Amino acid sequence: MKKQTSLLTLSLMLATPALAGGAGAPAAQNPATCRSIAQIVSSDPQFSTLLTAVEAAGLTETLASGQFTVFAPTNAAFAKLPSDQLAMILNDEEMLRSVLLYHVVPGKVSSAQVRSLTSARTAQGATVNVRVMNGRVMINNAAVTRADVAACNGVIHVIDTVLVPPVAPAVAAPVPAAPVVTTPAPVAPVVTAPVVTAPAAFDIRSIPAVPLTGATTTTTTTTTTETTAATETTTETATTETTTESTATAAETTTATETEVTVTTNTLYDVIVADERFSTLLDLLSDAGLTETLTSGEFTVFAPTNDAFAALDDATLANLAANPEVLRQVLLYHVVQGRLSTEQLASNTNLTSVQGGTLSLTLSGTARAVNAAPVTASLTTASNGTIFVINQVLLPPGLTIPAAETIEEAPATAEATTGTATTTTTTTATVTATPAAGSLAAFVTTDPRFSILAELVQAAGLAETLGSGEFTLFAPTNDAFNAVPAATLAALRADPARLRQVLLYHVVSGRVTATALAESPTLTTATNVQIPLTRPSGTAGARIGDANIQGEGIATSNGTVYIIDTVLIPAGQ
Repeated sequence: MKKQTSLLTLSLMLATPALAGGAGAPAAQNPATCRSIAQIVSSDPQFSTLLTAVEAAGLTETLASGQFTVFAPTNAAFAKLPSDQLAMILNDEEMLRSVLLYHVVPGKVSSAQVRSLTSARTAQGATVNVRVMNGRVMINNAAVTRADVAACNGVIHVIDTVLVPPVAPAVAAPVPAAPVVTTPAPVAPVVTAPVVTAPAAFDIRSIPAVPLTGATTTTTTTTTTETTAATETTTETATTETTTESTATAAETTTATETEVTVTTNTLYDVIVADERFSTLLDLLSDAGLTETLTSGEFTVFAPTNDAFAALDDATLANLAANPEVLRQVLLYHVVQGRLSTEQLASNTNLTSVQGGTLSLTLSGTARAVNAAPVTASLTTASNGTIFVINQVLLPPGLTIPAAETIEEAPATAEATTGTATTTTTTTATVTATPAAGSLAAFVTTDPRFSILAELVQAAGLAETLGSGEFTLFAPTNDAFNAVPAATLAALRADPARLRQVLLYHVVSGRVTATALAESPTLTTATNVQIPLTRPSGTAGARIGDANIQGEGIATSNGTVYIIDTVLIPAGQ
């Protein structure tokens, strides 16, 4: 074991500096998708050092179940540790496990809840301090660089520094407990000797939800004590009830129960999370680092629906997704300081957005509009503001949206076989283009409408396939996947081979032209199954299987993408 951990130390010390450049926020996660904490960590390259440490500590299975909040250090965070300190941690399995569990809090705690705390008890047993400094949440000396990365078994908050737990003090010999005194009448002192039993093996899953400072909760714990009388020994169960003001109660017997920490919030961000019309807006808020903004302060938000974002041309949406700072300016142009009611909205002619640009308001009868976007509904349920629903994306006047950065494709390997000899030739090609003109894989990865598809392509191991070769992809949107029963989607995620078959059912070899789409009765998928093409009378669009094809095909460097509104499930799957 010592030799294995020494090799692990060496590999991490060599790998971490090279990975330190990835200090930015990790890839966006759609809260509508359900991946475990372990899956998110394993699929994001900025957590590769954390992943190695989690696997070495045997915590992978733990983080795939249960309900936890994880403060996840990036590769750059690990790179900050002195090499000797990193080596010491990695060569001591018990210490490594302790350090990792110091980053875990039992239960799901959102960023809004974290901001209301002053400390939190970790699964390791020690407490982390929580404070807000210059608008940023600090966990001990680590800054939260991205909050609320949703997982199906909790939430991840990304931090820029590794948390190192305080050195545990030496365990003192059992000391008689202080006398228990109640008011008004004094009670004779009771001397108890705690019975200390070391667990056979420490398992995070055995830890009940732990109260966090700042939240009121009740936890019942069972302690075995021995009370010695003159001629007999009696074993009793003492129950301790913990609230914001601890009260000790003696001579009471109860059954130990678990109590989960719950803090109810209904901020603007919570309302957007809960409304399926805003799943695209939700993704972009996360990409722009604005989730915390909408959980504090008071604002009025003009919220574009998914259809509003889908109406943007592909290049604009892709370029926004590729430029977080510009995206941030666009989204802040939809936000106004303070809470405005419908009546107040009608009484104004202009508003100044948080971005600094002016929003023009018009009223025609009872119909209201901001700039040219009609206000279709108002949501006043948020605790810190109002949401007005709009069906267009507002772009600040004079804003220039730069083209996306160049995309460098992975090396392509070609094999030529002659007789029994095989020759392998490797060539590297660099494609300079916006994401829409890059590979199929690049297009799916950078367009927020397909974040669920991108995640599933990665899980099925098809990213490399869609980055080379020549194919036509019929790409279901996030709304299409959200329409699939949750149980079906969960079963697909749990079975990569089956998931691969379903995804390849959306892929056709070669480029399918608009003419072929209009004239062919069927197409043969990459799974060698024929799928029918129909053109319902009275409509301009075509259908593939049960899905409507939306708009024209989008050309990429290695194929064509057609957007569809329904996930295609082959027979028998």
